[in-house]
Amino acid sequence: MTMRWSRVGAVLAGAAVVAAAALTGAIPAGEPLASAPYQGEVTPDQQPLACPGQVEIPVGQIESGDAALDSGSDDVAYDAEGEDRQGAGAGFTTGADTGASVERVGGGDVAGLAAAGCTAPSQEQWLVGGSTALGSSARLVLTNPTEASTEVTVTYYGPLGQVDDRTVVSVAAGGQQDLLIEGVAAETAALVTRVTATGAGVVAAIQDSRLDGFQPAGTDWVVPSASPARSLVIAGVGSAADGAETLLRLMAPEGATLDLALLTGQGAATWGGVSALELEPGVVTEVVVPQVDAGAITIEADAPVTAAAMVRVPRAVIDGPRDAQAWDLAWSPAQAIADGMPRSVRVGEHTTAVVVYAPTVGTFTLTDASGAEVVSRTLSAGTVASLPLDVAAGTELTGTAGFAWELVLEDSPGFVSRLTPRRTDVEPIGVDVTRGAYVEPS
Repeated sequence: MTMRWSRVGAVLAGAAVVAAAALTGAIPAGEPLASAPYQGEVTPDQQPLACPGQVEIPVGQIESGDAALDSGSDDVAYDAEGEDRQGAGAGFTTGADTGASVERVGGGDVAGLAAAGCTAPSQEQWLVGGSTALGSSARLVLTNPTEASTEVTVTYYGPLGQVDDRTVVSVAAGGQQDLLIEGVAAETAALVTRVTATGAGVVAAIQDSRLDGFQPAGTDWVVPSASPARSLVIAGVGSAADGAETLLRLMAPEGATLDLALLTGQGAATWGGVSALELEPGVVTEVVVPQVDAGAITIEADAPVTAAAMVRVPRAVIDGPRDAQAWDLAWSPAQAIADGMPRSVRVGEHTTAVVVYAPTVGTFTLTDASGAEVVSRTLSAGTVASLPLDVAAGTELTGTAGFAWELVLEDSPGFVSRLTPRRTDVEPIGVDVTRGAYVEPS
């Protein structure tokens, strides 16, 4: 690292000499010397991970005097996992390789199970999920676990393409900012959000909360999907609950033609109309997914695409009109597993299973932090397995590289969520140092 930075210093010093010579007239202003740029890599220090914190009622808590009609709930259980936790706004940071928050809200407007894995700050993130249609709220939460402030630019995409308005906000070191996207991109039923940040970046998540009339229609955290790529996998698709529904959300920044496949324990499921599917540039598209108990979606495209899937699970309403229906929802982000890197996750409360997709024949194994085997299964190529998981909350699990997998969280009555593993290695950042032309001061 010292040698790399000494080279950078030499290039910058050379640029300063050229600028000084230009000032004295030795070199004509505006005529740069021909020299190759410095190209290298810098491996950043490991930054703390951040989780967004607890869900909030978008319009604020309203008390009617009738507990059945109140927007809030007294039945709330919040589980924060990860060592060395520190407060960051309403959220928290952790110095561990993994962290997670799981919240169960038993009633009110945001009833449901909402889980989020803690992630590292990034300069660019794609959040595929959320809605600002009538009865829906998308609350973007930006957490800065670094020691320097950052400026964040937020760009929104919907069924009509990129939204005209953008948001620019500053997030202080160790701080947090949140905003309601419906105030910028109203009546956007299918939302994709791009978050870019300066410096070391920021951690972004969206609280997706919905109402169907007076009945809660689900709340979950939308966490970053894999950056747009030509090959993606979404694990943990589907549900064994009666009446469950699944939607796939897609967006190609520059447009794309793609093929979709739905894999189960028996191989590919029948799914018509998803061959050579065309996406217009920047237009968010949703596709209804055939219902399966546990599956995975593969995406192969001729241009970069980002994606996520949402499962909705219905439940009966006890204190309400006859035949009233409530829902909960869970988002599963796309993963890029072609890098061949292992991934890890922190177990949260209500974890019941792990859903695994095998692109090739092989044995998938989950191990805990001590290296002890927790679960193992040999899978055929192009198949999915749902493996029961009975592990204490707070356990860190690492899966075999080359598989796509996700933890399934469930609780009665009809509450669902998901936790997605993350790469725990630190990726190097490319650095290019070039010298520009000197501009003569006026």
